[in-house]
Amino acid sequence: MSSSKTDFPAGRQKSSNKRTVAELERPGTTQAAAYPPPMQPEPVPLKYVVQEAVKRWFEDTLLEAQRGDVKQQALLGEMYKEGYGCQKDVRAAKEWSDKAAARGYKMQGVYCEL
Repeated sequence: MSSSKTDFPAGRQKSSNKRTVAELERPGTTQAAAYPPPMQPEPVPLKYVVQEAVKRWFEDTLLEAQRGDVKQQALLGEMYKEGYGCQKDVRAAKEWSDKAAARGYKMQGVYCEL
């Protein structure tokens, strides 16, 4: 009768190579040294985060203005005028503001007049 490696005497459990998180994090263990903590990414300066957010805002505003939202058309005109999230473009600013005004949107008192 041959004995295989998987046969264990009664009451004995098969050992496992798996370790718990506590065992891996315990200082002085060889397993903990094999798993260095993950490197943290370099923080992004806030001004770049804000610039990207403003660009996305401009893109969303442009999309809604193209779909016909009159308030977004007026806002887009002002964004083009100020270069907010885009390159300044006086012609595009006037065009979008005129579209909003032609649809009855009152620009005066809400955004600066162009």
